[in-house]
Amino acid sequence: MGSEKGHRWTRLKRRMGRQRISHSVSSVPSCKSLPPISETNSEQFSIPAAHTSSTTTEEVPCSSWDNFEYTNRLDEAVKHIQNDFVSGSKEMADSALATLSTLIVAGSSTAGDREELWNMVVWAAKKLCAARPSMNAAMTSCLLRALNEIKQLWEILDEKRNKGADDLAAMARRQLVRILEKRNEGGIRLGENFAERLKAYCRQRLDNAHTLTILTLGNSSTIRAGILMILSHLRFLHLNLLILESRPRFEGASMASQILSSTCTENRARLHVRILPDCAVGSVARNTNILLLGADRISCSGDVSNKIGSLAAAICVKKLNPKAQVVVLSDADQIVANGMEETPKEIHSHSELSDAWGDDARRGLAGRIGDGSVDVFGEWLEWVPAESIDGYVTENGVLDKAGVARVAHKMKELREKMFV
Repeated sequence: MGSEKGHRWTRLKRRMGRQRISHSVSSVPSCKSLPPISETNSEQFSIPAAHTSSTTTEEVPCSSWDNFEYTNRLDEAVKHIQNDFVSGSKEMADSALATLSTLIVAGSSTAGDREELWNMVVWAAKKLCAARPSMNAAMTSCLLRALNEIKQLWEILDEKRNKGADDLAAMARRQLVRILEKRNEGGIRLGENFAERLKAYCRQRLDNAHTLTILTLGNSSTIRAGILMILSHLRFLHLNLLILESRPRFEGASMASQILSSTCTENRARLHVRILPDCAVGSVARNTNILLLGADRISCSGDVSNKIGSLAAAICVKKLNPKAQVVVLSDADQIVANGMEETPKEIHSHSELSDAWGDDARRGLAGRIGDGSVDVFGEWLEWVPAESIDGYVTENGVLDKAGVARVAHKMKELREKMFV
């Protein structure tokens, strides 16, 4: 019996590996936004009932061991990650944890024992992490930690290895709810740590001045939460918030709108928002106190991969205002293991830029872009070197480069343990 189950799992992996991945955005189900970081009710993380995708990639051959719900849900999740150009890496990581919870329950309906269910869980985590390499740092870190916690839980509560797959899946599901709640609590701690960092900066660098100028870009949920936190915690502070519009999708303008709509009337009186074209970064760098960057990836040496425009902003601020600081506001999950820094470059369609051009320019260049004689830059992310960064504010405190290296080493050990 055990041998037959092993053969079933091998065949399942081979079939899933052969499935074609469609890149059609229209085939991707909509993804609801996660609630604010202050909400930690377990019910908010309940997984919706199964639904059937309107399109399929490749018809799955029917057999006695096929698990259609598991494979279809995993395929849908992978396609959604590949086509999600709105969510930040933290939001994508939270979504991946919720997806893993669904997949564990789906897998338990056919898994014959704990080993088979574990193999299905690890396989799903690997597929989710590989779906979008440029955005998978936080996703990989939190899924690795989740796998480790699930494995430890099963070893404690199923010491005799006699529990059924349904019971094991229920244990794992409850643990994942707790992990999501802890991540929300970590977001609050991150904001509080940022507020303390700014309070110390105002005291030491600005002689207790009550006006602070922060420059930022993109639309990081972590930065949005951090800005709202300092307005709530530092009542003395008047904040000039400079936001680069962040082409090509103008995420900076979206961030400005979301921050203002989330700021209460009392705090809004102390907040002045100014939206700038990306090319104005040199003009405003001289009067900037803090350049606030998010992170899609942090290397073991402290280099940061973030929204295009981050490098120019860091260079300008460091050159034009020696008193200014470049601060990275990020979950520690964005720190990757040594050797996992580089990912394939994500190149986007020329239409991301050309859609904003005038009609004459767009028509005049269309043919030349089509025949390759004109190339349009399509990268969204770039690396900011560690020497341009003054500190990394995380939910675990403010890290220096040595602290980043320690986290990266732990992630390397965990990756080798889970993804063997």
